[in-house]
Amino acid sequence: MQKSNHLSFSILFIGILILSCVLASISSTGDSALVRAIWPAMVALLITLIAHQATLGLFFGSLTGVIFLTNGNIFHAVVHLTEKHFFPAFSGTWHIGAILFTLILGAFALVIEKSGGFETLANKLLGKKQSDPQRSLEATTAGLGLLCFFDGLANSLLLGRISKPLADKLSVPRARLAYIVDSTSSSVACIAFISTWIATQLSLIEQAIQPYTQVTDSAYQLFFKSIPNNFYCLFTLIFLALVIFRKWNIGPMKRAKATHPVGAPRDKKLTSSDSSSPIKVALSPIFILSVAILTLFYTWETATLFPITSTKLKDAFSGDAGPYALTIGALIGLFAACAFFPKGKRAELPETVKSGVSSMLQPVLLLILAWTFGSVISELGTGKWVASALGTHFPVHYLPAAIFVTGAAMSLVTGSSWGTMALLMPIAIPAYLDLAGNEIGLLPAAISAVFSGAVFGDHCSPFSDTTIVAAFACGVTPQEHVITQLPYALIAAGTALILGFMTIAHGLSPILAVVAGAVFLAVLTFTASRHFTSTR
Repeated sequence: MQKSNHLSFSILFIGILILSCVLASISSTGDSALVRAIWPAMVALLITLIAHQATLGLFFGSLTGVIFLTNGNIFHAVVHLTEKHFFPAFSGTWHIGAILFTLILGAFALVIEKSGGFETLANKLLGKKQSDPQRSLEATTAGLGLLCFFDGLANSLLLGRISKPLADKLSVPRARLAYIVDSTSSSVACIAFISTWIATQLSLIEQAIQPYTQVTDSAYQLFFKSIPNNFYCLFTLIFLALVIFRKWNIGPMKRAKATHPVGAPRDKKLTSSDSSSPIKVALSPIFILSVAILTLFYTWETATLFPITSTKLKDAFSGDAGPYALTIGALIGLFAACAFFPKGKRAELPETVKSGVSSMLQPVLLLILAWTFGSVISELGTGKWVASALGTHFPVHYLPAAIFVTGAAMSLVTGSSWGTMALLMPIAIPAYLDLAGNEIGLLPAAISAVFSGAVFGDHCSPFSDTTIVAAFACGVTPQEHVITQLPYALIAAGTALILGFMTIAHGLSPILAVVAGAVFLAVLTFTASRHFTSTR
């Protein structure tokens, strides 16, 4: 059966390459420019969907792109891809810094997880007398998710492992726990200025804006400006807090059953378990990591530390410090995590660091192929073609909303948030900049629309890595997790589209759009939860 699948995939890949060569030989000019512009992206999306491998999709998307650039000559295409796009992806401070930062922070995340400090913190918080222990468990899980901002997968795995036995003890359905864990992890990692996501996000932004002189902000400045516009992630977190507070179960979540360990008493009291790891082994390295990166950003661009001024802060985040500050700061954080690692577990430390680094090799490969694909798409001029096709028929202020819907659909069918960002960013941002000209006030919104769409699919796709990890860490199947989480994600996505991206298109500020969305979600939650009682 497996050999049959491999054979089918091989035939599919060969067929796509042959078809690409044929199309490339007849589509260099005229009306066929449409095929030249969008075929590589379609191939990347199709293969990602069929093979469930974003790296494979990006590779074949890049290869078919250079086939068009070399007029169908497959040998010249391989040479062109290697010399002009793949190897250059390893050059430049942003790219090298992103690779190093991602690998180092992968090790940092696993060292923090293995230290046991978060488990101690959870037990201490939950060991106090609680009037509503179920709500306290859910709120504590979400709070720890906010604190574990540095990696989405580590967040899901760590919190699922910690909270599952407590959820069973308190009759909290594991499906509801998985919703809390999953909704927190990716949303926080996407908007955190220090995470395993940030290097990818910044490098994709940097690559997309590089040819456009009208963009004066740095990649980091644009990222910070995109945070208030990242409506799906923000509304997901706001909605999660409201759902926990009101104990609201929607649709399939009402039918989710609690799991009780065999022979365990079904009491609803929390007792803290003993842990040999102090809380500081987790919190101190996170604090040191954050302070180190911020300090390096500030001091890299200024000769004097004091006085701290707004001008110096602006210069710090608009300069070239990004890759250096992130990489060195991550190293300092890793050293701190190793220094605080419990003495009784020190023998595990070398293997933990090694495993943490190796766990990020696949994301790094995806990142490199994302840069390669973006470079090919840029040479093909896909963004310019999209802008030209839209022309005056599509108002530019609605483009962020369109990008969000497109990204949500792509990530839903592919199951890859990083793959969606890699596919969409090099097309959507150049298209927006070409269409907007010098009126680029909604550029942060266009960037955040890519992120928001990517995270929506990350939450709802049964193929998503964080969906699968959150499900298994909490003890439910990915199918049950997707079905029970989907109504919550759709409400957050609908609010993001209508009260977020559509309202800023009509001139409302992002902050007011967030307030409006939060008010709507609060009214919805309080009204609906009053009429539909929880089955728990």
